[in-house]
Formats: sequence, structure tokens, C-alpha cells
Amino acid sequence: MSIFSTIIRRFTEPSTWGGIAVLLTVFGLSHDQAGAVTDLLAAVAATASVFLPEQGSR
Repeated sequence: MSIFSTIIRRFTEPSTWGGIAVLLTVFGLSHDQAGAVTDLLAAVAATASVFLPEQGSR
């Protein structure tokens, strides 16, 4: 399993999004800004999932 697929799998976990939002808020982003960044990361992860094969389908 590649590091990229491991990262994508982590992005599917709700706790990851909560942690990212908290870290962004701690580093000075407002709640709205943190939400925008996590939305962007979710969009990137969703787009990457389109191109990654399902596990066991190789």
C-alpha cells in the first residue's frame, strides 16, 4: 500500500477532519476559514479517490 493511498484512507475518517479543523483554529484561522480549508481538503481527497483503485482490484 502506498503512502498516498494511506493518506487518502485517513481523510475518509471523520476524526481526521475534526483534528484538522482544531489545528487550523489553534494556528489562528477563524471557524469559517478552517471550514473552508477542510472543505477544500475534502474535495481533493474525493477527487483523488476517483483515480485510486479499490483495494484488491489490481
